[in-house]
Amino acid sequence: MSQDALENTDTTTHSTGSSSAGSGSPTPVSTRLRQNQQQTQSFSSETASEDEQSKATDSESTDEIQCPECATDEYLVIDEEETYCGECGLVLFRDILDRRLRWVDTGDGREPERGGAPTTHRLHDKGLPTEIGYNSDGYDRPLSRQTKRRFRRLRKWDSRSKTGSSRDRSLRLGLGEIARLVSALELSGSIHDCAADLYREVSAEGMLAGNSVEGMASACVYAACRLERLPRTLKEIGEVARVDIKEINQDYKCLNQDLELATPPPLPQDYIPRLASAVDASPRLERRAYQLSRSNAVGVLANGRQPNGVAVACLYHAFKESGQSNLRLTQQTLAEEGYTTPTTIRKLWRELQGLADDGELPDPDGNLDHFSLPCGTVVGDETDRMTPPYPTQQS
Repeated sequence: MSQDALENTDTTTHSTGSSSAGSGSPTPVSTRLRQNQQQTQSFSSETASEDEQSKATDSESTDEIQCPECATDEYLVIDEEETYCGECGLVLFRDILDRRLRWVDTGDGREPERGGAPTTHRLHDKGLPTEIGYNSDGYDRPLSRQTKRRFRRLRKWDSRSKTGSSRDRSLRLGLGEIARLVSALELSGSIHDCAADLYREVSAEGMLAGNSVEGMASACVYAACRLERLPRTLKEIGEVARVDIKEINQDYKCLNQDLELATPPPLPQDYIPRLASAVDASPRLERRAYQLSRSNAVGVLANGRQPNGVAVACLYHAFKESGQSNLRLTQQTLAEEGYTTPTTIRKLWRELQGLADDGELPDPDGNLDHFSLPCGTVVGDETDRMTPPYPTQQS
């Protein structure tokens, strides 16, 4: 063998030995997979419960995911934090974010450590952007006059940047008007959410063209009250709205027709709880009025009449037949609270008296516990508002 060949052989042997004998040589793939498998098995044996093992395999998520080592999705395990192969221990995906809410113990009790308000559809930006403060900094120290002027300018441009288009500006104005109406009418949060969703749908469909923002917002509040079966009259909403009743009614008809809302007709029993609370009626008087409004004879009487007027007449009839002396209910007071007229109350009350004389009304001395629950809850074996016991005229 020549000297050049011996030198090449020595050089090859030296380079091969140096690459395999170094302390920083990489670990083989099989060794890493074996270590991952041992760690995964030990961790799962210590912390996994029966409930977690029962829902470990998600067939929908593993249809398109396979283990690159095993070339199959048979052993894939998906938990709350990571996705790994139960056969070789290879981790495919891992979520290291802690999304749980942390609590701290303070002098006033337990409070969340971090996190702001949740997202909501009541705001045009869903509450995601931050807001610039007014009079103090992050350490609750008062700001100087110059800093306040600078922040005032920053707030102005920040407000303009959040509503870049005309649709965003109308959405912001409309949702603000809905919040004002809900606060003035003292409505519930469910009605606020329903009205906000309706207005967002109106804005997305482009129905604001040719209509005022205040009128459409008032119509959304009125429609939300009808959908939630807690109705308010147009006159009641018109007292706090910035448009007249005629415009609210026109916008509501357009809203109901274009969005095809499944608006149920208002029933007299829907007005009884709010009316009884407004005049401080006793619970038994409220249950009796509710019993009258649910009867078949009053149901036939209510066809073609305003349901709020029928509800007021039922409450007045229940008050007259009870003979209570500690409560003074006049027709004028009931007319103001029920948004009707004393003439309507007297006319309907005379008809109720005629039905009582004919024996068509339920017995006032009967058991009223069946009618003690508020409207919208399950009474006995039936749901109140979904299945009225008498035919009603669609409005």
